[in-house]
Order: sequence, then structure tokens, then C-alpha cells
Amino acid sequence: MNDSTQTGMKQPIEWAMETDVDPFFMLANWLVRDALEEKTDAVTALTSAETTLDEFRTLKRVFKQLRVQGETVSDRRLGARLYAISIAGAFVFHDRIITTQSRERLIRAFTDLRNDTQLPGPLHAVAERALERMSRED
Repeated sequence: MNDSTQTGMKQPIEWAMETDVDPFFMLANWLVRDALEEKTDAVTALTSAETTLDEFRTLKRVFKQLRVQGETVSDRRLGARLYAISIAGAFVFHDRIITTQSRERLIRAFTDLRNDTQLPGPLHAVAERALERMSRED
């Protein structure tokens, strides 16, 4: 039996019971909680100026792994979207590009994020801000 005072992925049932989040984001929230002990959910972590540059780098790595190794197509799609949002968040909040992807590729990714109707509004806003900034830097 698990000790209820432990944190991390040892308590996924407790996390599932605590959340009223769309199931599409439940996996993302679990990954964020496991990777960043001070963060409680993916949307907040990815849309906050308080998320540090190192935390955005960690999120990028976590979501890249989900993008590549996700169990289902839906998991891999979520990983790809949140991977790109991690890059956008680092750019918007810390003025740093944390990838070697080309500028053109980032513009396409941020445009796709902005147009993705499954993403929560705050993630659209980060994508929009990143896209606007990148477009201004022509």
C-alpha cells in the first residue's frame, strides 16, 4: 500500500480523484506534477511568467518524450502540442528560444497551436503572443 504522504507518480489515483479537468489533460497534469513538484497543472505551468526557464526546458523534455513514446495517438498528439507550447512559453516569458527548430517551423507550430480548438484558451493566448513576437522580428 502507498504512503499517502508521498508525492510524485506514486499517487496517480489521488490525482485523478482531485481533478475535474478534461481527461485529455489529465495525463499532462500528472506529468507536470511529477516533473515540477511546485506546479499543479499543465495549463498553469505553461502559461505563467512564474515558470522558470529551467522549468520550461524540463516541460519541453517531458512533453517531447510523450510526443515520441505516448501510448496512443491522442497521447502523442497532446505531447506534440504541449512540447510546442513549452517552447512558446519560454519565448514569451523569458525571451529565449529553447530549441534548434527553424524560425519558419516555429511559426507553423505556433499557428497550428493558435488554431487548435481542443486547447484551452490560455494556451491559445501563449501561442498567439509567441507568434506575434516572432512575426514582428522579421
